[in-house]
Amino acid sequence: MFDWFLSSAGSGGPGLEKMRAEFGQMLDAGRHIFDAAANAFLGGTDLEVIRTDLFETEKRINSAEQQVRRELVVHASVHGVIEFPACLVLMSIVKDAERVGDYAKNIFDLAELTAHPPTGEHRERLIVLKDRISKLMGAARKVFDAQDKDGAADVICEAQKAEDFCDEQIRALLQAEQDVDMPAAYVLAYRYFKRVISHTRNIASSIIQPIHKLDFPSKVK
Repeated sequence: MFDWFLSSAGSGGPGLEKMRAEFGQMLDAGRHIFDAAANAFLGGTDLEVIRTDLFETEKRINSAEQQVRRELVVHASVHGVIEFPACLVLMSIVKDAERVGDYAKNIFDLAELTAHPPTGEHRERLIVLKDRISKLMGAARKVFDAQDKDGAADVICEAQKAEDFCDEQIRALLQAEQDVDMPAAYVLAYRYFKRVISHTRNIASSIIQPIHKLDFPSKVK
């Protein structure tokens, strides 16, 4: 799908390399603020220490999305129908990268609203899940840069498992017969974490899925 995006040597010249770099920076920034917000919610980072960096980084992600979209419109206008499908795909996944920043803000807001950080088994599960998601985001960046179809399939498979885990935890919390401390906060945390996973999966799926199946991936393994 993105053969034209892998090198600036083609007809698009350095403009394509610039878009590639901007999109990669969006992915890196999204991983950074997800890690920061999740750590704040889990009690590992002081909120005031990361507040300015998180919101400024999220603004940069939004600006980068707008810049890439402007450049894609120009590129599609110049190079025409041959590269139009790939431009549509990239237009879609820059929104996925931007949404990761939004959910990082949601997680940070949750950290501000809760009376105290998570405790007990849910804290342990969320720490493991946070690390799992961060690694998944890093893997998605690598397979996108390399346009690695096998690697993308692995990322999608792992993402689907992590999404299923989030659903299981939400279901268990909603159906719990015993009192759980801060059940609403945990449900929201698992939900926000799942959405970060889903947008990361969409980015990886752009390597192997046709345009009409973006956001609606079938099980790959």
